[in-house]
Amino acid sequence: MPIIITEPAVDGGGGVALAFFKANPQNPRQVTRHVIGAFRTGNGSEGLGYFQSGYAFDGRLNYRFGVATGEITLAAYPAFAPGGVEYTSQYDYGIVGSALWHFSDDRFSIGPVFDFRKLTSSINTSFMPEDVADDFGRTLQTGALGLGLHFDSRDNAVTPTRGANASVEGRFNREAFGSDRDYEVFGAHLYVFGQIRGPVRYGAKVEVDAIRDDFPFFYAPAVNLRGVQKAEYQGMTAVSTELETTWQVAPRWSLLAFAGYGSAESGDRRTFQDTGDIWSGGVGFRYRLARRLGMDAGADFAWGPGGFIWYLQFGHAWSFGMD
Repeated sequence: MPIIITEPAVDGGGGVALAFFKANPQNPRQVTRHVIGAFRTGNGSEGLGYFQSGYAFDGRLNYRFGVATGEITLAAYPAFAPGGVEYTSQYDYGIVGSALWHFSDDRFSIGPVFDFRKLTSSINTSFMPEDVADDFGRTLQTGALGLGLHFDSRDNAVTPTRGANASVEGRFNREAFGSDRDYEVFGAHLYVFGQIRGPVRYGAKVEVDAIRDDFPFFYAPAVNLRGVQKAEYQGMTAVSTELETTWQVAPRWSLLAFAGYGSAESGDRRTFQDTGDIWSGGVGFRYRLARRLGMDAGADFAWGPGGFIWYLQFGHAWSFGMD
């Protein structure tokens, strides 16, 4: 399938992906996914990667992992450059994943999470504060192990219409795991779906992400909302919330509207500044691409502090944050 990138943070772009999805006939929520893809964007970012997720041991183990290499250029908006400054990270590799074991109650799972990367970063500015100078011009290796606790009662893993998905994770970068820096990454995410009345249903999300200690500033979490440019509002703690209403106008077609609120706090790092209230919203449509999998595809048209952004969607817009 084509990859059409509309994100203004990378000046748009495109690519191609080969994807294979298979649902368990006895449990439609158990979907195995294999995806390999490559992309290039308008600002020169490019990458190649493979992602797989699925189930093992009769569905008791839920695993996911991704392997990628590439070069990413993004704009950041730290306190020392409020108008924005570009930085580029050349990744030799990035390997992330998790393996979650399900309890007797199939909805709950717990297990290890991991994140290993090797990269070199450069920044396009003549002035750099002392506290971020070590983040650039040298090879940085990170290695993190942690633990995740998840809950999942969704009716569908690709485009859910009812149920909930919740996760709490902590990843610890340490020298013992191959990391050049000691720092911690935490996340607590909740997604809820249900029916309002007849063909009208709702979705709601709350994401809280945090990072602490000696972390590279470009790994700081950011407000994650449709209509908000990626990495534009960063801090040591970021909160993103969104509400969505979907109207199923026909068996394969649906219309939706959404609104979001977020904020990011600088904490004790002078690199950032508090963002205040960030609001966004928009509308979209979906077409049921694969009825057996329950997978929708479509587009969202959103407005935020920086203006208009549109997105091409496969599955739910929040899919990357969910299991």
